[in-house]
Amino acid sequence: MKKVFITAIITLTAAMSLNAQLLWKISGNGIERDSYIFGTHHIAPVTMLDSVPGFNDALKAVDAIYGEVAMEDMNSPKFLAMMQQAVMAPADSTLDKVLTPIQLDSVAAFLGKYIGAQFDIRMLYPMKPSAITSQLAILMSKKIFPDFEPSKQIDLTIQSRAKALGKKNGGLESVSDQVKALFGNPISQQAEELMETVRDEDKALKQALALANAYRSQNLGEITSIIFDPDNGMTEEEQQRLMNERNNKWAQFLIGFLPTASVMVVVGAGHLPGNNGLINLLQKAGFNVTPVMQ
Repeated sequence: MKKVFITAIITLTAAMSLNAQLLWKISGNGIERDSYIFGTHHIAPVTMLDSVPGFNDALKAVDAIYGEVAMEDMNSPKFLAMMQQAVMAPADSTLDKVLTPIQLDSVAAFLGKYIGAQFDIRMLYPMKPSAITSQLAILMSKKIFPDFEPSKQIDLTIQSRAKALGKKNGGLESVSDQVKALFGNPISQQAEELMETVRDEDKALKQALALANAYRSQNLGEITSIIFDPDNGMTEEEQQRLMNERNNKWAQFLIGFLPTASVMVVVGAGHLPGNNGLINLLQKAGFNVTPVMQ
């Protein structure tokens, strides 16, 4: 279950003494107006925003919102074509070539359980296993967050609200960069991660529930222990590819950009804390990054 609720949901951590915190203020280091950084859970209901102290005031105060990607780009024909290509497996690595017949039956039964009907697994043969795993994450999330609506995802909602307020929306990385990060690992590894989820549904749901509860309580320390658990969390390779490399690129952009505008940075909460997290990287660059407590 290395990726179901880690890649699709994407990650979180924080200083253990500041367990309950998702919104942070960025100040100092020569910037004239405060900026903010907010950690999201990509499949949590948008009602979570109402429980974050100071969030609405911070959104109104900034000039622009920078997410992992600009959500508007994800509705463009170019993105849809790119995504369609990204989730398709090479001809020699389709699902029926990387899984055994017994494994295929297991995946079909798993999907049928959540969709509510017998599922024809042959429809998914051309897709990469990671694309199927991501869809499983969304289906399973309904058990954890019954009020989650994919069309009202938190990151998208924040950028939509910002646009309604006349604020610029931007992305810390291109859509192609994000697609590569999510679907670029070896097919054999993707297949194993898919089967880990299918083999142990109870474990996957238990971990997802623990992660959801930690996010509801804004307990970044607990989220850290779940995501980076050496037995069930990210591998070192996944941490480097999905977290550290991207954090370093984003931090370099923000170090140069923050003195020019007041912004709210909105990313998966796992990108915030830890030695390689955005909070520490910005602090090392001379900024004050402090939790918003009101």
